[in-house]
Amino acid sequence: MRFTDYLSEDCICPGLTARDRGGVLHELAGMLAARTRASQQQLEEQLVARERISSTAIGEGVAIPHCRSERLRQITACVAVDPEGVDFGARDGRPVRLFVTLASPTNAPGTHLSVLARIAALLRDVRLRQALMEARSASDIRTLLVRAEDAYLAGQARPDASHHASGP
Repeated sequence: MRFTDYLSEDCICPGLTARDRGGVLHELAGMLAARTRASQQQLEEQLVARERISSTAIGEGVAIPHCRSERLRQITACVAVDPEGVDFGARDGRPVRLFVTLASPTNAPGTHLSVLARIAALLRDVRLRQALMEARSASDIRTLLVRAEDAYLAGQARPDASHHASGP
């Protein structure tokens, strides 16, 4: 399972125009709806409902809005950058500039959580976050994420040197 398998270039926006949380969720729902053919209004309502539970802003200028819907047939992700930043209720009080959104079918809760965990793991890298916020095109953003995920997976596959016996 790769997060980037669920992310196509047409679901990447290097320049959101929204100035508030509601506007951002509206734009993100629009991208998801265009890709999934689900109702933008329903996706937006589900994203808003999830935000009411608690903000999906994880700090450091990043938010991971997400929802599950019975109307979806497949997991879909989108990525958006807001150059100005938006108050999204982050615990650190910083405006959010990078949004990675995930929408999943209700019958795939395990995969939904696994993909969310992968997104969070990738976005811990400050250099990746900075590069994503500076990227100028959807293609550049997707390439950065694919490379980061490749490196992440390669690092997981590497045997831990501490488990090997020391030589004489």
